[in-house]
Amino acid sequence: MADEIFREVDDELRAERLRNAARRYAGVGIGAVVLVGIAAGAWEYHVSRANQAAAASSATYLQALRDVSPAAGPSSASTPLTDVQKKALAQLETVAKGSPAGLATLAKFQVAATNASHGQLPDALTVWNAISQDQSVSPTLRDLAALYWCQWQVDSGDEAAIRSRLSLLTGKGKPFASLANEVLATLDLRTGKLDDARKLLSSLAQDVQAPEGVRMRANTVMQTLNQPG
Repeated sequence: MADEIFREVDDELRAERLRNAARRYAGVGIGAVVLVGIAAGAWEYHVSRANQAAAASSATYLQALRDVSPAAGPSSASTPLTDVQKKALAQLETVAKGSPAGLATLAKFQVAATNASHGQLPDALTVWNAISQDQSVSPTLRDLAALYWCQWQVDSGDEAAIRSRLSLLTGKGKPFASLANEVLATLDLRTGKLDDARKLLSSLAQDVQAPEGVRMRANTVMQTLNQPG
């Protein structure tokens, strides 16, 4: 029945609706990735705290993190930084350059997220790309950086490049496989690959190992796909 409905729907209207769905889907996905980043960051922070020499940098990092928040999503890209946020961003950049590896990496993540949220996406992509390829960084954080790189470009970035990166994140045992497949489904929606998107979304919606938020979003977008007109 769903296939018959899709065939009857006007192609142009359906394409526009799906593009809008893809943009909304990408936006809510950002929040999930941020939460994952915070969880990974908490572990790295505890590791860095074991080194007493990092205490001062840790305090600076935490204060700057509070001052630069909230980390906005793509919709706030035109919102300028406040003076307090600019100062906090400068402090984070200092921590990123002169702190122990774990804490420095967390600071880089936050610098990139802040830049991306306020219209400096190319700078953010450069940082995430560097983290994803830094063999001194833990594999989990490298994967997270690659996921951010894909997530923030899913609405307009190069399709082949994004798919190539995502293919390395969706394998068995990969910590962010569900989130990566969510981004891949969004990319399929954006590029009109409806059958591929529906298969991925259906799989995510039924995957008991996937985070609850991923399953809920997959169901929501599936409902959008099944709406006629």
